[in-house]
Amino acid sequence: GATLNGRELVYQNLVHRDLDRLGIDTPIHAVGAAANYSYLYLLIRACTELPVRRVVELGCGQSTLLLDALAARGDFEVVSLEHEAAWAERIGARCDRARVVHAPLVDRRICDQIACVHDPEAVEGDDFDVLLVDGPQKSKRRSRWGALHWLERLDAEDFVVIFDDAERRGELDTIAQALKQLDRRGICYTATRIRSVKTQFLIAGGAMQSAVYF
Repeated sequence: GATLNGRELVYQNLVHRDLDRLGIDTPIHAVGAAANYSYLYLLIRACTELPVRRVVELGCGQSTLLLDALAARGDFEVVSLEHEAAWAERIGARCDRARVVHAPLVDRRICDQIACVHDPEAVEGDDFDVLLVDGPQKSKRRSRWGALHWLERLDAEDFVVIFDDAERRGELDTIAQALKQLDRRGICYTATRIRSVKTQFLIAGGAMQSAVYF
């Protein structure tokens, strides 16, 4: 509605203000299915205000280009996993710092459900503290359920997880299960929802917990 569109305009202004302040001139096309401005706003603040070491992103696109520019000004690594080879090549060719990896989808049993997961071998080790969930394609229920595999590999002390498209029923299924996983592991966290023309759900813990107040 009008309120959500109004919020998006606020986030658009904040994003362009921050890009100017940071001296980043990467073109941003936050339209259609691409990342919207509230999501890009969260990425800018997380990558400039938090002690980020390594980002794993599920699904590449406009957000990857922004992360690439931010990584050039920070001291962190970005690995973006994309199951469509041509799209991974296209976005990867525009990145200097971010590593875009073609990671085909493979079936894995996760929480008693068969889910498509970006090839778990695509990322070495479990040393990452930011997980961004914006792929693969959506489904009506348990959408992007494969993200739960990567959640298990996330730093259990200091971390941020951002689910995009958190207004959709399928993503809400996965978010609910993600919170159950964290609870079962005894991991302390805080969570919040950011609403604009799309909704993001953010979970943070430890030294990253201030992200819930962005």
